[in-house]
Amino acid sequence: MKYRIELRYWHGWRDACWTEEIEGETTPMRFQTIAVAQAALDEFFEGVRVAVRSGDMDTEEVRDDYRVVEVVALE
Repeated sequence: MKYRIELRYWHGWRDACWTEEIEGETTPMRFQTIAVAQAALDEFFEGVRVAVRSGDMDTEEVRDDYRVVEVVALE
């Protein structure tokens, strides 16, 4: 089973489109467990907090606008 991070848009939940580069190819970021995906979200939000404190971003992201879901086999 694999998991992805989704973002709540005005029209509903969709893949947050986080990507990673593996061997020069950009692929959608997928996680082996919910815990690993949650840790990635924690790291993301910590980075956002640092960026806001340093003045590189105006506002923080809202944690409730992100969720971890199981990837459907057809993806």
